[in-house]
Parts: sequence; C-alpha cells; structure tokens
Amino acid sequence: MPADDERSAFHNALLAWAAGDLEHVLALFAEDVVYVVNVDGTKVPYASSATGREDVRRRFELLLDTFVVDSYTVESLVHEPDFSRAAVVGNYTHKATGERIRLRFRMRGWVENGLLTRVEELHDAAYVEAFARLVEHLQARLSSQSPDC
Repeated sequence: MPADDERSAFHNALLAWAAGDLEHVLALFAEDVVYVVNVDGTKVPYASSATGREDVRRRFELLLDTFVVDSYTVESLVHEPDFSRAAVVGNYTHKATGERIRLRFRMRGWVENGLLTRVEELHDAAYVEAFARLVEHLQARLSSQSPDC
C-alpha cells in the first residue's frame, strides 16, 4: 500500500495538467507507465491509450495541438488502499473548428516509489467518438469550401 505522500503524485499530476504544465505531469510518471483510455484510439488518436512516458508525451502533445484546455477541474479525489481515484470535468475547444466539448470523466492512478505506474481515464466513449466524427466532418466542410465563396 503506497504511503500518503507517494499517492500525492496522482493529485499533483492532475493539478499540473490543470495548470498547463506538461513537463511536471510527465515528471510524475514512471518511465514504463501504462496509460489506459477507454476510447477507440484509431478513431480518436488524441484520446488513445499509451505505454511508456514518451508515448504518453506524444499523446498529450497531440491533444494539446488539437485542443485549447479551457478548464480542468478535479471535483473529487479519494485515496483507496491500492490506488487513487478522481472525478474530473474538462472543457476543451477544438482549435480547427472552434467546437467545444465538456467532458466529465473518472480517473484512477496507481503509484509506486512516488511515480504513477498506471493511469486509467474512463470516459463516455460514444460521446467522445461522436464529437471526433463531428469535428472531422466540420473540418472536411471547411477545407472543401472555396476561398471564392
């Protein structure tokens, strides 16, 4: 069972993401971290699962290249004996289309030696995938419009 100070890595990672500090987030991840997202990564690459800190970095950078993080709020945080869990609300704006999405999701994090070794991000996958289809459609329409119109 992780000590309370070790488990703070999960909370600190959430706070660092809310502050826009990607490097601090990644510093709290073990080199071989497993980051699981319950969304189809082939349909929504910026919401894909990742293995290893550098893979997580690429995934987070893609997310930040795609969206503006308008707000990210930890609504609740509970430390269980073996892991920590949080309820989070994130508001994001899609950069290419201006479409906004509000996500309410759950996260769980496991810590060993002060670093996150596993993170699970649990969304309403159908909602996230539908939003991805919407912005893909809007981007296609925008790119097909002639500048002469």
